[in-house]
Amino acid sequence: MEKDMEQYSEKLRRYYDSDNRLTQYPSKKSMRILALIQIALKINPERKYTEKEVNQIIRDSIAFSDIELIRREMFQYRLIGRLRDGSEYWSEPDWKTIYEAYL
Repeated sequence: MEKDMEQYSEKLRRYYDSDNRLTQYPSKKSMRILALIQIALKINPERKYTEKEVNQIIRDSIAFSDIELIRREMFQYRLIGRLRDGSEYWSEPDWKTIYEAYL
């Protein structure tokens, strides 16, 4: 698994521009998770965020316009949590343990 992750990480670099923004969302699940983790690392686990703030973190991390897709996937893969009404977001405390093999 570790060797696979190294290969995926190497391939994933091709998906980033010179400003280190994701230019295309990978179709392969493992590479998508790696890309989402790169964004999740920018979210401070010590604070809560508004949807607007999370969107800005995502916007600064990608070079395409589907912010909602990335936010939904980050929630689906339990990298971030949110209140049901979407008024508050946070970094899930256990995501690094769940995705330890990807780090």
